[in-house]
Amino acid sequence: MKLRRLALLTILFALAPAAHAQIEGRPVHEPHQYSAYEQLVLKNVSEFHKNYNARNFDKNGELVADDIVVDSNGVEVRGRDAFVKRIARLTKVFSDVHIEDLEITVDGNMAVVRFLITGTQTGDLDTSAVSIPATGKKIQIDGIEFFTFNKEGKVTHLVTVEDLASMVRQLRAPN
Repeated sequence: MKLRRLALLTILFALAPAAHAQIEGRPVHEPHQYSAYEQLVLKNVSEFHKNYNARNFDKNGELVADDIVVDSNGVEVRGRDAFVKRIARLTKVFSDVHIEDLEITVDGNMAVVRFLITGTQTGDLDTSAVSIPATGKKIQIDGIEFFTFNKEGKVTHLVTVEDLASMVRQLRAPN
């Protein structure tokens, strides 16, 4: 719960200054020179979705601490093995699932990634909240992740928020 509040506060504080500095309707980002440690964090966080898209889930396991704590859309996952198992789950429902990083920001030992998930539902979606048989429909959903890294550049905490309601609407929409 504390991580979720931190994630929401981070979003609110990050968006407030950007709302005042607009060019052609988009916030202006003024990057700073990353330290050597921040460059390591950027390198490691940039690998996550590349590995995912290549279905190299074990490589993502190498980027996280043994005792990683994850809040994935309200579901808590603890430990490297559980993390690797959790990230592979969508490929069973969306065999062509792809994650595109739209923005990556690093500050100290934290990184934020805004991304887009696309894919075609080729398998049944069964969760505690919803059950939708394979539809063959394409989805496009937004997501954001907040990573916290240790001194060695491994992820210790991860908060993932995806627009799952939008995904369900897209899958249930009439043809």
